[in-house]
Formats: sequence, structure tokens, C-alpha cells
Amino acid sequence: MSPRLGKRALILTGGAALGSAALPLTRAAAQTPRTALVIAAQIDDLVALDPHQSFEVTGSDLLKNVYDQLFALDPTAPSASLQPGLCEGFTVSDDGRTFTLRIRQGVRFHSGNTLTADDVVFSLRRPLLINRTPAFMYRSVGLTRENAEATIRKSGDFEVQVTFDKAYAPTLIQNLFTATIASVVDQKLVQQNAGEDLGNAWLNRNSAASGAFRLTRYQPNESYMLERNDAWWRGRAVMQRVIVRHVPEAATQRLLLERGDVDVARNLTPTDIAALRGRSGITIGEFPRGTIQYVCANMSDPTLSNPKVIEALKSLIDYDAIANNLLPGQVFPHQTFIPRAILGELDSRPYRFDPERAKRLLAEAGHANGISLTIDTANSFPSLDCAQAMQASFAQGGVRLEVLPATGAQVLAKYRARNHQLFIGIWGLGYPDPHYNADSFTSNPPGQANPGKLAWRNAWDIPGLTQQTDAAMLERDGNARAALYRRIQEEFLGSSPFLVFAQQQVQVAARANLSGYMASSPGLSAIYWLAAKT
Repeated sequence: MSPRLGKRALILTGGAALGSAALPLTRAAAQTPRTALVIAAQIDDLVALDPHQSFEVTGSDLLKNVYDQLFALDPTAPSASLQPGLCEGFTVSDDGRTFTLRIRQGVRFHSGNTLTADDVVFSLRRPLLINRTPAFMYRSVGLTRENAEATIRKSGDFEVQVTFDKAYAPTLIQNLFTATIASVVDQKLVQQNAGEDLGNAWLNRNSAASGAFRLTRYQPNESYMLERNDAWWRGRAVMQRVIVRHVPEAATQRLLLERGDVDVARNLTPTDIAALRGRSGITIGEFPRGTIQYVCANMSDPTLSNPKVIEALKSLIDYDAIANNLLPGQVFPHQTFIPRAILGELDSRPYRFDPERAKRLLAEAGHANGISLTIDTANSFPSLDCAQAMQASFAQGGVRLEVLPATGAQVLAKYRARNHQLFIGIWGLGYPDPHYNADSFTSNPPGQANPGKLAWRNAWDIPGLTQQTDAAMLERDGNARAALYRRIQEEFLGSSPFLVFAQQQVQVAARANLSGYMASSPGLSAIYWLAAKT
């Protein structure tokens, strides 16, 4: 499949997107009910079901199929075109700061309660009041716990006004309101089950939603089950039930798929995928994921502060070998911080593996005999595997690289304290807008210690790029805004201490009678409601 995401739909079907025609099922494949979608996946990182607390990809997969948000992204259009969600339309005040949202009428929650502006106001204020991790998204546009009541107001039975601290780009606000944090909850139901935590504990085991499916069972580290909402305002899903089973071992997932006990295996290794490709009754699908893999260099280190050294390192990553040999089908080469399929994407790859060029640059930097560096990495796949591959490729250019594996928590603590030389990590979009990544990679306001910003963690002093990044989030013309982000990325490619080397995609194996299922989407989640079986 072409890696040029954003150019065509990537929907899992029996033939088109999976690269092999639908074949007759073996007898074993009939074991899953025709009206149920059964998925084997790793879901032990599912720590929060409250949509205003959840911040994990696994949580998004569940919650985006249960809750509705104010805006949505067309799952059949990887260009991430925006659609109305619970907000049918909006207007912006002359000063650009106040958005008046027109709320869709006739929507009912799973409880039977009617969705109104009161539910939307409650749902927009609530993330700020419970103040869990995703609340930073709202704070980044001037909404705070202290001003929530004044800035988020009901202006009619089906109308809500939100006033921001600046005149932000309408596309930024719309994209922000597609995120899981923008899920609208049933105020009456939540308040019936709320204590001082505004229902946080209750929502982490139950749901108060209006979406395509209702949560009927959740067993932590074991499984969850969703039942179809026949009254969904978009039209009912095909599948009556979705069952996701926690299966941590890839080999077990593969066996269950081969036996027909599950319809989808989500966490297979490249070796498993290779073994299944071409098998009768099995299809392979690859889906875009807004997640990039990168190496970064601490600019406070005397050796790494030399631009020629950074340029040399960018020539010592074997981008194609990582994509084609180490992680085939699970990544494709990508060298900048905005993922493909997102506004402002830049399909530019100026760097390639060139050890001789790296040696020349190191010599020009005063290191004719090479240099020794350390790289911190989580002791898990794929970061550790990529770091070890780079250890070999760096050596060809005169860089002796020591790999320092540790737990994810240990590595992140060291990284946030700026105690690393090199660090290898994975970065995902919190919501599908270029600002989310630009705010971390190309913004570092002077005099502010901000461990949440990757530019700060790497001591990259960039007043000019910070100003450009601030300007881009205020540009109200969509085309002009996209052009600003492309310009920022061009400067980033030439001067940054970040060595972005890949964008991830979700690779799954499925039974060939399954169509419509998407393991990932422009909306940053799996899509269950399009799935069907023949």
C-alpha cells in the first residue's frame, strides 16, 4: 500500500485496502457470530474510561465509538476533512474570540435523556474542573478552571458560546473539539452518580454517552463489550455487538485469528504479518496513525551544540532500512513533526543514510576521529530495537553510540529533566491539528521552564520559530495557515536537534469476510460502526 496518506481512503475491506481479494472462509471462521465484531488486542493500558480523563490510544478506540464530540473527522477521508458532530454549525464574533455553537437537536443519550446546551456546557467545563491530564488542551487556548463559568456559557436551549483568550484559527478550535476531551456526557446521569469528583470514579466504570455503541461490560485487563445504539442520530451501526479481548501475546492473537475465534488481531509482529500474508481467508490492512518516531539531541551538551554534528547524525539514520527491514508495514519514512494526513503536512525527505557525508561533517566540526554518545530509550519495542539499529548505522560514520535502556517512566523522567545526550521516543497527536505538535517541537518561549515542550527539553533556543508558531495558531485562513506550518517545517528540517525518522501506521490481520473496520482513522481512533461481515 502506498504510504502517501491523505491521498485516498484506507478502509479495511475484503479486497481493496487489504491487498488481497476476499476468499472463501474456512470452516473455523464461522465461530464468531455474524452480528459481532471480535477483536484481539493489547488493552492493559486502558486506565480511564472517563472521556475527560482518558489520554491513551486504547481509551480513544473505545470512547470515540461510545461518545459523540462537537465536531468529527470523516473516517473515509484521510485528508481529515471536518464534519459537523453534535455542533451543527458555528459563528465567530468580529474580534475572533467568541464561538457560538449551534447544537444539534433531536439527539438522545443512551439513557433516553435529550441532549441540550446544558449538557454541552457541563461537558466543556468538566475537564477543567476535574483537572486531569487532557485539560492542558483547553488551557492552551485560554480556558481555565478559574474562568470556566465565565468563558463557557449557555446562550439558548441549543446554543453555547465559548470565549477564548485570543482570536484562534477556527480550524484549530474545530480540530480541538474533535478530541476525546470534547465528548459530550449526559449531565443528568453523571450528576445522579457524582460525588465531589464530578462523577469521575463512576465514569471510569460506566458511560453516559450518545454515540454509535453503548458500553455494557468492562473488565480491566480482560475485555470490554459494546452494544449497538439503534437510535444513534447518524444511523445505526451494522454490527450489533463489539467485543475486544485483552490478548497480550502476539502469537496467541495470531492463533486465535487463524482458528477463527476472533475477527481481528491488532498487535502482531512483522514476522507474524509476513507469515499470514497471502493465507486463504486472511487479509492484511495498514492504516494511518498520527504518531511519529524521533531521536533528539540535547543542545546544552557541548558536542551536540555544534550544528555540523547534528547534521552528521541526520545522515547516519538508515531511514529506509528501518521502514523496510526492521518495522516493515508498521512505519514509513517521515522526517518532520507534522504527520501526513494533517493540515500543513510536508512530504519532504532531505536526509538519507550517508556515512561518508557524516564523517566529513564530523571532521569539519573538529571530530576527525569520531565521537562517543549515549542514547536513552525505553526497554521495549520498537524504541529499543530502533536504538540498537542506529547503534550499528552510527558506527559506520564514526559515532560510537551507547544504548541506555530503562523503563518508560525512568527514561521520561531523565528526558524531562534534560539529563540526556540523545533520546529516542514516540510522539502522538492529542488532537488532529498541526498546532498540537508545533506547540511542542517548535515553541520554546524564553525564560519559561516547560517540560511539556520537547524544544525546551532539548534546550533549543528558538525565539523566531516560537513567534512563527504563535502566529500560525491565530491564522484564520485555512490555506494560509497550512502554508505557515509548511514554512515552519522547512526551517525545522534544516536547523532542529530533532531527527524524525518514521511515521507509524497500524497493521492488522483480519478474517477476509470482514469489511469496513478501521484500526485507525484521521480521528485518531479505531472505527467500529462501519464494520460488516459477508
